[in-house]
Amino acid sequence: MEIFWKHSILLVLVHLMEIVGASIKYNQRTFITAKAINFVDPTKHGFRVILLDEFLKTHLAPTLLPTLYITAIPFKKDEIAVSKVYYPDTIYEDKQINIAELKERSWYYLCVEWENFNRHNETTGTDCRIYRTLDRYGKGADTTVTDVEATDVSSQMFMFRIRSVVDFPIRLTASLQGGGQVSSPPSQVFHIIDTSDLDVIFPYLKQDKDYGKLCILEEPLISGYTAMGRLITGMTMEKCYFENLKTKDYELSMFDSEASAFKRAAMASKTFSRPTFWALFCISSLMGIFIGRR
Repeated sequence: MEIFWKHSILLVLVHLMEIVGASIKYNQRTFITAKAINFVDPTKHGFRVILLDEFLKTHLAPTLLPTLYITAIPFKKDEIAVSKVYYPDTIYEDKQINIAELKERSWYYLCVEWENFNRHNETTGTDCRIYRTLDRYGKGADTTVTDVEATDVSSQMFMFRIRSVVDFPIRLTASLQGGGQVSSPPSQVFHIIDTSDLDVIFPYLKQDKDYGKLCILEEPLISGYTAMGRLITGMTMEKCYFENLKTKDYELSMFDSEASAFKRAAMASKTFSRPTFWALFCISSLMGIFIGRR
């Protein structure tokens, strides 16, 4: 009798394991990487997002019972993320979604998430980008860098002055890219927390060589969570400036510097000789008047 009960319990356990195994096999949650955002139109207090047609057909078909989420994660610490939920019947006609009640002239992680179901599993995905709302004049921005100036280009060095307008921590990495003649020098890295003017210097370059263009990689040191609880961090944006940055020839550079020094000396002598002339003229005139009176 005891053997019979043990055998029955064993059969029940095996049956339960088969059921659990089947549920794991046929009810999986899969995360996929896919592009959902086709175009983003910033406004002063939000964003209008145009979705890709292929994304709508593949992941938001009505038979899949999909749900769409949009989240704006602010870069300012004292602000909170804003989320909104969409269902298929409100998307297919306009092929767009929007989110509002954001701060003007502010940076955000903008994330579009989705989930859908079929007979055997659940599929989810996320597409995130970095955007800024418009300022009060209706002007947008695709970078925190507002000004880039080449302050010195010599035979062995490049110097630039860049201005980054931020109110959050960010890492800026400046590098020279695209120069086919020589290897690129080490990048220059800056960590800032507010608006700053930065001097970017690339020393010890080779003379008369093409170093390509100046590129600035911007990485906000901000993290946040989406509507579906995903951690978003480490996103970057990059923009390049100038073209065919080339160091000067050493001999021509020396000639220019010597010529400049000669010009400065000549100008100094001219500025010195004129007041001397007038001083001598005045002295001689006074002496003539004095002698005439005697």
